[in-house]
Amino acid sequence: MPRSALRRYFRHGLFPQLMVFEAVARLGGVTRAAEELHLAQPTVSTQLRKLSDTLEVALLEQRGRGVELTPAGRELLAACEELAGLLARTEERIAALRVPKSEVLRIAAAPGARQLAARLLAGFCMRHPGVQASLHVANRAQLLGRMAAGEDDLYLISDRGDAATMAFHAIASEPLSVYAPPGHALARARAIRHEDLACEPFVLREPGSSTREALLAECAAHGVRLSARLEAASDEAVAEAVAGGVGLALLPESAAASFLRAAAIVPLDVRGFPLERVWGLAHAKTRKPSPHAVLFLRETLSEAAPAKALVYA
Repeated sequence: MPRSALRRYFRHGLFPQLMVFEAVARLGGVTRAAEELHLAQPTVSTQLRKLSDTLEVALLEQRGRGVELTPAGRELLAACEELAGLLARTEERIAALRVPKSEVLRIAAAPGARQLAARLLAGFCMRHPGVQASLHVANRAQLLGRMAAGEDDLYLISDRGDAATMAFHAIASEPLSVYAPPGHALARARAIRHEDLACEPFVLREPGSSTREALLAECAAHGVRLSARLEAASDEAVAEAVAGGVGLALLPESAAASFLRAAAIVPLDVRGFPLERVWGLAHAKTRKPSPHAVLFLRETLSEAAPAKALVYA
């Protein structure tokens, strides 16, 4: 549409006229709209007439004591609803910039995402010098408990969980592969079956860890139960145990990288692997994020394509 055709929409007083029209259309009459807007009925009628004159089309038709929208009126009402939604979203984003500097943006992340969370928070604080932020690291089970209690603004977790109660926005992904110590009997094997893993000792993350749950769920889907020789509370500790010959383990690429460069561990060619771990920012649907959290989420999503691969130094 040529910009010259939009000039009628920039006339003085058009926005108040649109507000009056929306109220009349929504409430079905001038009287109720006047009461809601705290205006005199003649003022409402005048605003409607001016709007109709500006747009050069009839918007309402009298039907008994009420009014009915014309086709043009229905189109304008839809536009009013879109405009109201746009302004509401804009106000939320701008409100984040009005928040007192003392408000703290609280992010909680799984151990495997602490580097990603730290980078995201560092960038956000650099862009918004007045913001204070905190980062809490805990395993998935603990994060879900914190989410239920509303202890943080956003949670960097590794899967979508219950879509009915959780809003999840994917921001990155990384592969999870099975690793073994060098010289292991399966190191040179190809297309290793899940059944072959049942005979091997495993190093597992602690209960509640998403890495542990992903491995056990994948094997259970093939009717396989793993034998746990050791449990560890971090991916780095798991990788150290694998390098020491304790057993096999599922590790994210980020945790395995330095051990691979040192030839301390080797990846195994197991059918169905690597698994994909998707990281996302989540919050309970029953809790409205703070203005700072809304701004952090919007900026993070605008900078990272959904399920973007993680890049580690």
